[in-house]
Amino acid sequence: MSWLDYVQNRLREMQPASVYALEASAFQLVTRTLPKTPVNTPGDASGSPFTLAVGVNALKGLNAIQARQLISQTRIYVAPRLLLVEGADCALDAALNIHDYDLATYKPVPDWLNARYWAHPERWKP
Repeated sequence: MSWLDYVQNRLREMQPASVYALEASAFQLVTRTLPKTPVNTPGDASGSPFTLAVGVNALKGLNAIQARQLISQTRIYVAPRLLLVEGADCALDAALNIHDYDLATYKPVPDWLNARYWAHPERWKP
């Protein structure tokens, strides 16, 4: 399976309500794969949050610090889910990688943080 097939399948599985394309190639990919989904680009003046941000070689030409900043700012300010496809020249990795961030599944809640362990004095041993 090629990276393009994988990304298209992943987009179909996600079924985002709205997409923010980080650059033109991502816009073309999303509009071909999900023709009925609204897609915005950096030039659009929509202030509403998006379900998913997509980038294809969006990190090209950026160093590792700039790439991490773009990823984190996009994740915080644009969309909680981020799908990036980057080639071997990306500053973050040495080969083609598909980065998929979803805040809802990013990290499972640890068991010790569960409410059943709090406010139970009988469970505290001196």
